[in-house]
Amino acid sequence: MRTDRQPDSTPPATGLEPDVRSARPAGRWEFTDADELPALRRSVTEAAGRSAVLNADGHADAATHHNLALVTTELATNALKYGVKPGVVRLHRLPAGWLVDVADGRADQAPRPQAPVPGRPGGNGLLIVSMLSVRWGWYVDSNSTPRKHVWAELADS
Repeated sequence: MRTDRQPDSTPPATGLEPDVRSARPAGRWEFTDADELPALRRSVTEAAGRSAVLNADGHADAATHHNLALVTTELATNALKYGVKPGVVRLHRLPAGWLVDVADGRADQAPRPQAPVPGRPGGNGLLIVSMLSVRWGWYVDSNSTPRKHVWAELADS
């Protein structure tokens, strides 16, 4: 878990897309409402379990799957709150971790991390993403209808 980074500024959209050449698709889900988030979380956890590397005890790492589901839910919540529906989650298995990519139809608005405020409900989603991921970023795709993608890479524990 990375705790040395504070998301005090918006990461620049450099067109840097995550490298998926060595990734295996593990799932794709569309969502349009917050009521769908618990099912999305379960689906991501189940997909991660099917694509997991087992540890020495012969079990998948539950903490990694929990963090993956949490990061996915945080990014999906932001897409619902600040984006244009529908949102799309794509999950990929990397050689040593996971890539989650959440897209929404609001390509003109960058993700805006907020500094943590004790006692404030909400507003910590990108801080959580930053702390649990190896790296994260965003880009706008070049399709005829541009979409904003916010992505995060998580390492296996």
